[in-house]
Amino acid sequence: MNHARVHVRSASPADSRALAGLCGELGYPSSTTQVTDRLRLLDDPERTLLVAEVGGGLVGFIDVHVQRVIEADPYAEVGGLVVSARHRGEGLGAALLAAAAEWGRGRGLTVMWIRANLARDGVHDFYPAVGCRPVKDQRVYEYPL
Repeated sequence: MNHARVHVRSASPADSRALAGLCGELGYPSSTTQVTDRLRLLDDPERTLLVAEVGGGLVGFIDVHVQRVIEADPYAEVGGLVVSARHRGEGLGAALLAAAAEWGRGRGLTVMWIRANLARDGVHDFYPAVGCRPVKDQRVYEYPL
């Protein structure tokens, strides 16, 4: 991968349409209107949404935030990471992960958690290849409100 052609930057509301498409690729179909509304998260100083551009087109994103819980010191947590299927294997995921790690380090955090669905093809090879280590398996439950 020619990293010179990858540009990682903060997301903006103008990215809503491309982000909606990427949410769909991640398995969470979303309309441009829904994503535009969700981009209020950009106002949260303990969260960042970074995007990867190649050739001027938005082809990936990572959503990361500071997680604060009573049982542990604050840590960074990835809410979502996706690279367009057309650009997977080109180093964009690693570039986004590295940028998110730099963001976390800049806030004094020492670890970043990433949750990955067991059914996702490729990610369980990707994460160890970029230096991640598995720390636990878990089941996620939904409690209807």
